[in-house]
Amino acid sequence: GITYELQERIDQIERLAMEGKRMKFGEVQDEVVSRLMDGLQKLQPESNIETATSRLITAHSALATHILNEARSLQKLTVGLYSSNAPPEETADILSDLFKLVPTPQMEPFHELSSLRLLTSQLISQLSLISDSLHMARQSSIAANRKLRVAREVCAEWKGELEAAERGRKYIDEGDWVGKCSRREAARVCVEVMEGFESFCLGMEKDMQTMIEVQ
Repeated sequence: GITYELQERIDQIERLAMEGKRMKFGEVQDEVVSRLMDGLQKLQPESNIETATSRLITAHSALATHILNEARSLQKLTVGLYSSNAPPEETADILSDLFKLVPTPQMEPFHELSSLRLLTSQLISQLSLISDSLHMARQSSIAANRKLRVAREVCAEWKGELEAAERGRKYIDEGDWVGKCSRREAARVCVEVMEGFESFCLGMEKDMQTMIEVQ
């Protein structure tokens, strides 16, 4: 399982990531996430550990094969010993002494390396989840920025419409259009235009009659 120290380190990384996420959404400049990603990118490769593990496994396999071969050799020797004139009790004592001299491999380093490899895989999985969470947070931030930009554009258009309405209201108030409408100045101007047009037409009619009479 995961040790207490490794779990504490993972919790610290998660708290830093969440703190950086909250600061990013609050528009506070913080480099926690950037420093975390830089630190992850600068991690030493695991090839050395994997190579050492493979070498240790190979060494243990070779040692086990050697012990098996030695056991077979001892078995062959026991056949000769049993077929000799030595009594069975002495042969058993000799074999017991020989078995005591045969070195037995220690399995603790292999188990420790296997546990370390498992913890490393779990850490990589946790870091991958954190990376995915950061990517989702980045996508959410991009979407929020896009919505904020659209909202700003809508607010700008709304502000322009309000300013145009205010300018129209000022134009109406400053132009005294209420008084002009009550005095029917537009009707008076239209009457003056029509009278001028009528006088112009009458003048043209008189000129045409004069030209006809002259001819």
